[in-house]
Amino acid sequence: MQNQVPSVQSGRKPSRPRSDGATRIALDENELAARWGLSVKTLRRWRQEQLGPVFCKLGARVTYLIAEVEAFERRVSRYSTFARAYQ
Repeated sequence: MQNQVPSVQSGRKPSRPRSDGATRIALDENELAARWGLSVKTLRRWRQEQLGPVFCKLGARVTYLIAEVEAFERRVSRYSTFARAYQ
């Protein structure tokens, strides 16, 4: 079964019900990489260089709160490639 993570352009809420009926509030690094079409290695490098969205780390597990991912997406959204992405 293919892991379906909503894309940024879909307009749908990224939260989705879990198998136990609870709503998801976080994505793991694999899900975020799939959502953005990036490699997990890129997300790991961004964490090391303090780029990208805020993340949570518990032991070896890294998650990204969906609210933080959406806030990051809004911060880096631009109408033109002329504008700098990081200010």
